[in-house]
Amino acid sequence: MELPGEKLIIKLWETLAEKGVGSLLSPWQVKRDGRARIEVRREELLALAQAETDAADIRAGRKRLAFDGSMRLLSAPVSDASSAETSPSDSIEPTLGLQSIATQSLLNDVVDASRKEINTSKAVIFAEEILANDSQLPPDRAIDDDWLFTWRDYAARVSNEELQRLWGSVLAGEVKSPGNFSFRTLDFLRALSKAEAEKVSQLARFVIEGRILRNQEQHLDKHGITFTRLLEMQDLGVISGVESIGLTTTYKSVTPDKFRRALRSNGKALLVDSEDAAKEFKLEVYLLTGVGTQLMGLGSFEPDIEYLRLVGKQILTQGFSVQLVDWKQISESEGNYSNAEKIDA
Repeated sequence: MELPGEKLIIKLWETLAEKGVGSLLSPWQVKRDGRARIEVRREELLALAQAETDAADIRAGRKRLAFDGSMRLLSAPVSDASSAETSPSDSIEPTLGLQSIATQSLLNDVVDASRKEINTSKAVIFAEEILANDSQLPPDRAIDDDWLFTWRDYAARVSNEELQRLWGSVLAGEVKSPGNFSFRTLDFLRALSKAEAEKVSQLARFVIEGRILRNQEQHLDKHGITFTRLLEMQDLGVISGVESIGLTTTYKSVTPDKFRRALRSNGKALLVDSEDAAKEFKLEVYLLTGVGTQLMGLGSFEPDIEYLRLVGKQILTQGFSVQLVDWKQISESEGNYSNAEKIDA
């Protein structure tokens, strides 16, 4: 039986295996050696955690790496390393010379390379978890090589689990839609702090089709999206138009026979209808920047249902019928809706 995200995960591993990214992990199949994917990944995460501990111990001088790749526990921290391997009878004496400098430099390179591989592997595992529950069909296009190697270099630098999840989300999004995340967005994420990421996540709950409604200030203020926070997001480069007056978006029908338009927001959508295909409606908005728009595709954010209802009522006043629906994206350009709830004035 095919699992929801099997095709996307196969696409992920075809991409990674070809370029040698995430090489510490085993490419996934529905059943490998009679074990499920989640069991295999649990074992690999435990192995990565042990590798992290070993690397930290080597750097701190609690362990020493032998030439055969084994670890040797030392009885006391070492202030300096004169060789990469000692026998039990060897005494460890601090020395300073070309050989000790070269040995320590080589050891630091090994530990640093190990840390980067571990960080990248964890981000890949998070990407796989995201894709495993996504039934969207994979695209025919391939991920750009330069993009993938840039992603690997940036993901390798982060040891914080939340940021590793963020980079995993970036990779998953690129697998689903190559070109979805620009190099500029990768650079933006590289410099993004954990606190800034949390603020962007808070803002994401109120994004509808790349916009935030201007005239819902009372509801936004109540949930921490104050004018000051909006200015902060503008300075960060996520949104624009905060200080503008009268910035509006005009919405037209996407079907020729009657008006129909779906305004998507975090797994929900406002489905707007009218018998007159020529009708339009307008909303005053703050606009997400290109980077901001791409950031919103990085996670599954909880929709604010009351906010969506308020926006729906606002559209009602312009002569349309509106329903709040569950939305599921099935391809890059198509989606299905269900569980319609009529919005009343």
